[in-house]
Amino acid sequence: MLQIEAVADKASLQAVSWLPEGAVRLLDQRRLPELVSHDCHDEVEVLAAMRCGVVVGAAALGVAAAFGVALAARQLVTPVRDWSQELEPVIAAFAALGPMAANLQWALGIMRQTLAGIASDADVPGRLLQAAEAIAGADAEANQSMARFGLQLLRRHHSAEQKLMLLGYSGELSGGGGGTAMGVVQAAHRAGVLKEVLVGEASPSRSGARLAAWELQRTGVPCSLIADTAAASSMKYDPVSWVVVGAERIAANGDVITTQGTYALAILAMHHGLRFMVVASTATLDMSLSDGDALEPEVLQGAAGAGQPLDVTPVELIDAIVTEKGVIERPDEGKIAKLMSIRRLH
Repeated sequence: MLQIEAVADKASLQAVSWLPEGAVRLLDQRRLPELVSHDCHDEVEVLAAMRCGVVVGAAALGVAAAFGVALAARQLVTPVRDWSQELEPVIAAFAALGPMAANLQWALGIMRQTLAGIASDADVPGRLLQAAEAIAGADAEANQSMARFGLQLLRRHHSAEQKLMLLGYSGELSGGGGGTAMGVVQAAHRAGVLKEVLVGEASPSRSGARLAAWELQRTGVPCSLIADTAAASSMKYDPVSWVVVGAERIAANGDVITTQGTYALAILAMHHGLRFMVVASTATLDMSLSDGDALEPEVLQGAAGAGQPLDVTPVELIDAIVTEKGVIERPDEGKIAKLMSIRRLH
Protein backbone atom coordinates (compact mmCIF):
# COMPACT_ATOMS: atom_id res chain seq x y z
CA MET A 1 0.00 0.00 0.00
CA LEU A 2 1.21 3.50 -0.81
CA GLN A 3 2.56 5.32 2.23
CA ILE A 4 2.62 9.08 2.57
CA GLU A 5 4.68 10.97 5.10
CA ALA A 6 6.04 14.46 5.62
CA VAL A 7 9.62 15.19 4.63
CA ALA A 8 11.88 17.48 6.61
CA ASP A 9 12.93 20.68 4.81
CA LYS A 10 16.57 20.35 3.68
CA ALA A 11 18.99 22.46 1.72
CA SER A 12 18.99 19.92 -1.09
CA LEU A 13 15.90 18.22 -2.49
CA GLN A 14 15.78 14.78 -4.10
CA ALA A 15 12.96 13.72 -6.39
CA VAL A 16 13.71 9.99 -6.20
CA SER A 17 15.67 8.01 -3.62
CA TRP A 18 16.16 4.37 -2.61
CA LEU A 19 15.39 3.43 0.99
CA PRO A 20 17.50 0.79 2.79
CA GLU A 21 14.42 -1.29 3.57
CA GLY A 22 13.81 -1.80 -0.16
CA ALA A 23 11.42 0.92 -1.26
CA VAL A 24 11.50 3.94 -3.54
CA ARG A 25 10.75 7.35 -2.04
CA LEU A 26 9.21 9.85 -4.46
CA LEU A 27 8.83 13.50 -3.50
CA ASP A 28 5.33 14.57 -4.55
CA GLN A 29 5.87 17.57 -6.81
CA ARG A 30 2.12 18.27 -6.91
CA ARG A 31 2.17 19.14 -3.21
CA LEU A 32 5.07 21.60 -3.20
CA PRO A 33 5.93 23.79 -1.35
CA GLU A 34 4.58 21.30 1.19
CA LEU A 35 7.20 18.54 1.31
CA VAL A 36 5.38 15.20 1.11
CA SER A 37 6.83 11.90 -0.05
CA HIS A 38 5.36 8.61 -1.29
CA ASP A 39 7.13 5.39 -0.31
CA CYS A 40 6.54 2.79 -3.03
CA HIS A 41 7.21 -0.86 -2.24
CA ASP A 42 6.63 -2.38 -5.69
CA GLU A 43 6.63 -1.36 -9.34
CA VAL A 44 2.84 -1.02 -9.41
CA GLU A 45 2.97 1.77 -6.84
CA VAL A 46 5.83 3.49 -8.70
CA LEU A 47 3.89 3.33 -11.98
CA ALA A 48 0.74 4.70 -10.33
CA ALA A 49 2.65 7.59 -8.76
CA MET A 50 4.35 8.47 -12.04
CA ARG A 51 1.06 8.34 -13.96
CA CYS A 52 -0.61 10.84 -11.64
CA GLY A 53 2.22 13.39 -11.80
CA VAL A 54 4.09 12.77 -8.56
CA VAL A 55 7.33 12.82 -10.59
CA VAL A 56 7.97 15.26 -13.45
CA GLY A 57 10.97 15.76 -15.71
CA ALA A 58 12.31 13.21 -18.20
CA ALA A 59 15.47 12.43 -16.20
CA ALA A 60 13.57 12.04 -12.93
CA LEU A 61 11.10 9.74 -14.68
CA GLY A 62 14.07 7.69 -15.89
CA VAL A 63 15.55 7.36 -12.41
CA ALA A 64 12.16 6.46 -10.89
CA ALA A 65 11.51 3.88 -13.61
CA ALA A 66 14.95 2.29 -13.13
CA PHE A 67 14.29 1.87 -9.41
CA GLY A 68 10.81 0.56 -10.26
CA VAL A 69 12.36 -2.19 -12.41
CA ALA A 70 14.72 -3.03 -9.54
CA LEU A 71 11.71 -3.30 -7.23
CA ALA A 72 9.94 -5.59 -9.69
CA ALA A 73 12.96 -7.91 -9.75
CA ARG A 74 12.84 -8.19 -5.96
CA GLN A 75 9.20 -9.34 -6.16
CA LEU A 76 9.92 -12.32 -8.42
CA VAL A 77 10.14 -15.72 -6.80
CA THR A 78 13.47 -17.41 -7.52
CA PRO A 79 14.62 -19.36 -9.38
CA VAL A 80 13.69 -17.34 -12.48
CA ARG A 81 14.35 -19.02 -15.83
CA ASP A 82 14.49 -15.81 -17.94
CA TRP A 83 14.80 -12.51 -16.09
CA SER A 84 14.57 -10.42 -19.27
CA GLN A 85 11.34 -12.12 -20.32
CA GLU A 86 9.79 -11.72 -16.87
CA LEU A 87 10.71 -8.04 -16.53
CA GLU A 88 10.12 -6.85 -20.11
CA PRO A 89 6.38 -6.11 -19.51
CA VAL A 90 7.37 -3.95 -16.55
CA ILE A 91 9.98 -2.08 -18.60
CA ALA A 92 7.47 -1.60 -21.42
CA ALA A 93 4.89 -0.18 -19.01
CA PHE A 94 7.38 2.40 -17.74
CA ALA A 95 8.47 3.23 -21.30
CA ALA A 96 4.86 3.94 -22.31
CA LEU A 97 4.64 6.72 -19.71
CA GLY A 98 6.90 9.01 -21.76
CA PRO A 99 7.61 7.89 -25.33
CA MET A 100 9.20 11.26 -26.15
CA ALA A 101 11.15 11.54 -22.87
CA ALA A 102 14.59 10.53 -24.14
CA ASN A 103 16.13 10.29 -20.65
CA LEU A 104 13.41 7.85 -19.58
CA GLN A 105 13.99 5.65 -22.63
CA TRP A 106 17.77 5.89 -22.11
CA ALA A 107 17.49 4.75 -18.48
CA LEU A 108 15.26 1.82 -19.41
CA GLY A 109 17.72 0.91 -22.16
CA ILE A 110 20.46 0.71 -19.52
CA MET A 111 18.26 -1.59 -17.43
CA ARG A 112 17.65 -3.84 -20.47
CA GLN A 113 21.38 -3.97 -21.22
CA THR A 114 22.11 -4.82 -17.60
CA LEU A 115 19.61 -7.66 -17.67
CA ALA A 116 21.09 -9.03 -20.87
CA GLY A 117 24.57 -9.12 -19.36
CA ILE A 118 23.73 -10.89 -16.09
CA ALA A 119 23.92 -14.64 -15.67
CA SER A 120 20.63 -16.16 -14.53
CA ASP A 121 22.22 -17.53 -11.36
CA ALA A 122 23.68 -14.15 -10.32
CA ASP A 123 22.13 -11.66 -7.88
CA VAL A 124 19.95 -10.07 -10.55
CA PRO A 125 17.89 -7.82 -8.22
CA GLY A 126 21.10 -6.57 -6.63
CA ARG A 127 22.74 -5.86 -9.99
CA LEU A 128 19.63 -4.02 -11.21
CA LEU A 129 19.62 -1.88 -8.09
CA GLN A 130 23.28 -1.01 -8.71
CA ALA A 131 22.39 -0.04 -12.28
CA ALA A 132 19.52 2.19 -11.09
CA GLU A 133 21.77 3.90 -8.56
CA ALA A 134 24.39 4.43 -11.28
CA ILE A 135 21.75 6.04 -13.54
CA ALA A 136 20.81 8.48 -10.78
CA GLY A 137 24.47 9.24 -10.08
CA ALA A 138 25.29 9.73 -13.76
CA ASP A 139 22.45 12.23 -14.15
CA ALA A 140 23.57 14.21 -11.10
CA GLU A 141 27.16 14.22 -12.39
CA ALA A 142 26.00 15.32 -15.84
CA ASN A 143 24.00 18.18 -14.31
CA GLN A 144 27.06 19.42 -12.43
CA SER A 145 29.11 19.41 -15.64
CA MET A 146 26.37 21.22 -17.57
CA ALA A 147 26.11 23.89 -14.89
CA ARG A 148 29.86 24.48 -15.15
CA PHE A 149 29.85 24.62 -18.95
CA GLY A 150 26.77 26.86 -18.99
CA LEU A 151 28.38 29.29 -16.57
CA GLN A 152 31.51 29.44 -18.74
CA LEU A 153 29.31 30.23 -21.75
CA LEU A 154 27.54 33.05 -19.91
CA ARG A 155 30.85 34.57 -18.85
CA ARG A 156 32.30 34.26 -22.34
CA HIS A 157 29.58 36.45 -23.85
CA HIS A 158 28.80 38.81 -20.94
CA SER A 159 31.29 39.95 -18.33
CA ALA A 160 28.83 41.94 -16.21
CA GLU A 161 25.86 40.81 -14.11
CA GLN A 162 23.05 39.67 -16.38
CA LYS A 163 19.35 38.89 -16.41
CA LEU A 164 18.17 35.49 -17.72
CA MET A 165 14.79 34.11 -18.77
CA LEU A 166 13.56 30.57 -18.02
CA LEU A 167 10.57 28.65 -19.36
CA GLY A 168 8.91 25.99 -17.23
CA TYR A 169 10.74 23.82 -14.72
CA SER A 170 14.16 22.17 -15.09
CA GLY A 171 15.46 22.26 -11.55
CA GLU A 172 16.66 20.07 -8.70
CA LEU A 173 13.67 17.73 -8.88
CA SER A 174 13.70 17.18 -12.65
CA GLY A 175 16.40 14.49 -12.48
CA GLY A 176 19.05 12.95 -10.28
CA GLY A 177 19.93 16.34 -8.76
CA GLY A 178 21.11 19.81 -9.73
CA GLY A 179 18.84 20.42 -12.67
CA THR A 180 19.61 21.33 -16.29
CA ALA A 181 18.66 24.90 -17.25
CA MET A 182 18.07 25.70 -13.58
CA GLY A 183 21.49 24.30 -12.73
CA VAL A 184 23.10 26.89 -15.00
CA VAL A 185 21.06 29.64 -13.33
CA GLN A 186 22.05 28.45 -9.87
CA ALA A 187 25.72 28.31 -10.90
CA ALA A 188 25.50 31.85 -12.26
CA HIS A 189 23.98 33.03 -8.98
CA ARG A 190 26.72 31.39 -6.89
CA ALA A 191 29.36 32.95 -9.14
CA GLY A 192 27.89 36.43 -8.72
CA VAL A 193 27.12 36.97 -12.40
CA LEU A 194 23.33 36.77 -12.15
CA LYS A 195 21.15 39.83 -11.61
CA GLU A 196 17.67 38.29 -11.88
CA VAL A 197 15.71 35.46 -13.49
CA LEU A 198 12.38 35.93 -15.28
CA VAL A 199 10.34 32.71 -15.10
CA GLY A 200 7.40 31.98 -17.38
CA GLU A 201 5.43 29.09 -18.78
CA ALA A 202 2.88 28.64 -21.55
CA SER A 203 0.88 25.80 -19.96
CA PRO A 204 -2.54 26.74 -18.51
CA SER A 205 -1.70 25.50 -15.01
CA ARG A 206 1.67 27.32 -14.89
CA SER A 207 2.72 24.65 -12.38
CA GLY A 208 6.25 24.43 -13.79
CA ALA A 209 6.83 28.17 -13.50
CA ARG A 210 5.54 28.21 -9.93
CA LEU A 211 7.79 25.30 -9.01
CA ALA A 212 10.78 27.00 -10.63
CA ALA A 213 10.11 30.27 -8.79
CA TRP A 214 9.66 28.41 -5.49
CA GLU A 215 12.98 26.59 -5.90
CA LEU A 216 14.83 29.77 -6.92
CA GLN A 217 13.43 31.72 -3.96
CA ARG A 218 14.29 28.80 -1.65
CA THR A 219 17.96 29.16 -2.60
CA GLY A 220 17.99 32.96 -2.57
CA VAL A 221 18.04 33.53 -6.34
CA PRO A 222 16.27 36.80 -7.30
CA CYS A 223 13.42 35.96 -9.67
CA SER A 224 10.09 37.20 -11.01
CA LEU A 225 7.16 35.25 -12.45
CA ILE A 226 5.94 36.55 -15.81
CA ALA A 227 3.01 35.59 -18.02
CA ASP A 228 3.98 34.04 -21.34
CA THR A 229 2.16 36.92 -23.04
CA ALA A 230 4.56 39.34 -21.34
CA ALA A 231 7.72 37.68 -22.67
CA ALA A 232 8.02 39.97 -25.70
CA SER A 233 7.72 43.21 -23.74
CA SER A 234 10.10 41.87 -21.07
CA MET A 235 12.69 41.19 -23.75
CA LYS A 236 12.17 44.62 -25.26
CA TYR A 237 12.37 46.69 -22.09
CA ASP A 238 14.45 44.52 -19.70
CA PRO A 239 18.18 43.88 -20.32
CA VAL A 240 17.75 40.10 -20.74
CA SER A 241 20.85 38.46 -22.22
CA TRP A 242 19.94 34.75 -22.51
CA VAL A 243 16.86 32.55 -22.66
CA VAL A 244 17.74 29.22 -21.00
CA VAL A 245 15.60 26.08 -21.43
CA GLY A 246 15.82 22.32 -20.99
CA ALA A 247 14.75 19.60 -23.44
CA GLU A 248 12.83 16.34 -23.61
CA ARG A 249 14.61 15.18 -26.78
CA ILE A 250 17.05 16.64 -29.32
CA ALA A 251 17.11 15.44 -32.93
CA ALA A 252 20.33 14.60 -34.79
CA ASN A 253 20.24 17.95 -36.62
CA GLY A 254 19.79 19.95 -33.39
CA ASP A 255 16.03 20.53 -33.44
CA VAL A 256 14.81 20.60 -29.83
CA ILE A 257 11.63 18.92 -28.61
CA THR A 258 10.61 20.45 -25.30
CA THR A 259 7.95 22.35 -23.37
CA GLN A 260 5.26 23.88 -25.56
CA GLY A 261 5.89 27.60 -25.89
CA THR A 262 9.64 27.23 -26.36
CA TYR A 263 9.37 27.68 -30.14
CA ALA A 264 7.56 31.01 -29.74
CA LEU A 265 10.05 32.13 -27.11
CA ALA A 266 12.97 31.30 -29.43
CA ILE A 267 11.44 33.39 -32.21
CA LEU A 268 11.00 36.31 -29.82
CA ALA A 269 14.58 35.92 -28.61
CA MET A 270 15.95 36.09 -32.14
CA HIS A 271 13.83 39.15 -32.94
CA HIS A 272 15.12 41.00 -29.88
CA GLY A 273 18.75 39.95 -30.35
CA LEU A 274 18.90 37.64 -27.32
CA ARG A 275 20.87 34.42 -27.18
CA PHE A 276 19.07 31.11 -26.76
CA MET A 277 20.61 28.25 -24.72
CA VAL A 278 19.37 24.66 -24.44
CA VAL A 279 20.76 22.67 -21.49
CA ALA A 280 20.36 18.89 -21.80
CA SER A 281 22.47 15.78 -21.27
CA THR A 282 23.60 13.64 -24.20
CA ALA A 283 21.01 11.07 -23.08
CA THR A 284 18.53 13.53 -24.59
CA LEU A 285 20.19 13.45 -28.02
CA ASP A 286 18.38 11.02 -30.33
CA MET A 287 20.63 10.28 -33.30
CA SER A 288 17.90 8.10 -34.84
CA LEU A 289 15.59 11.13 -35.17
CA SER A 290 16.76 13.09 -38.20
CA ASP A 291 14.88 16.30 -37.35
CA GLY A 292 11.87 17.59 -35.47
CA ASP A 293 9.69 17.60 -38.58
CA ALA A 294 9.81 13.79 -38.54
CA LEU A 295 7.38 13.91 -35.60
CA GLU A 296 3.64 14.11 -36.23
CA PRO A 297 1.75 16.92 -34.41
CA GLU A 298 -0.46 14.41 -32.62
CA VAL A 299 2.64 12.70 -31.22
CA LEU A 300 3.83 15.98 -29.72
CA GLN A 301 0.41 16.79 -28.30
CA GLY A 302 0.20 13.50 -26.43
CA ALA A 303 3.86 12.78 -25.80
CA ALA A 304 4.55 14.58 -22.55
CA GLY A 305 1.58 13.25 -20.59
CA ALA A 306 -0.21 15.00 -17.71
CA GLY A 307 -1.64 17.59 -20.12
CA GLN A 308 1.80 19.02 -21.00
CA PRO A 309 2.24 18.99 -24.79
CA LEU A 310 5.56 19.62 -26.50
CA ASP A 311 6.71 21.60 -29.51
CA VAL A 312 9.72 21.63 -31.82
CA THR A 313 12.21 24.51 -31.77
CA PRO A 314 14.23 24.54 -35.03
CA VAL A 315 18.00 24.43 -34.68
CA GLU A 316 18.33 27.72 -36.59
CA LEU A 317 16.90 29.53 -33.55
CA ILE A 318 19.35 27.98 -31.06
CA ASP A 319 22.66 29.65 -30.20
CA ALA A 320 24.06 26.89 -27.99
CA ILE A 321 23.35 23.40 -26.71
CA VAL A 322 25.05 22.71 -23.38
CA THR A 323 25.71 19.06 -22.53
CA GLU A 324 27.88 17.25 -19.99
CA LYS A 325 30.40 16.58 -22.78
CA GLY A 326 30.73 20.23 -23.75
CA VAL A 327 29.03 23.14 -25.51
CA ILE A 328 27.91 23.23 -29.13
CA GLU A 329 27.59 26.82 -30.35
CA ARG A 330 25.57 27.35 -33.53
CA PRO A 331 24.67 23.64 -33.51
CA ASP A 332 24.23 21.53 -36.62
CA GLU A 333 24.23 17.86 -37.53
CA GLY A 334 28.01 17.66 -37.97
CA LYS A 335 28.82 19.29 -34.64
CA ILE A 336 26.34 17.07 -32.80
CA ALA A 337 27.73 13.92 -34.41
CA LYS A 338 31.25 14.99 -33.43
CA LEU A 339 30.18 15.58 -29.83
CA MET A 340 28.47 12.21 -29.64
CA SER A 341 31.63 10.48 -30.84
CA ILE A 342 33.42 11.60 -27.66
CA ARG A 343 33.49 8.68 -25.26
CA ARG A 344 32.23 9.33 -21.75
CA LEU A 345 30.59 7.27 -19.02
CA HIS A 346 27.24 9.07 -19.23
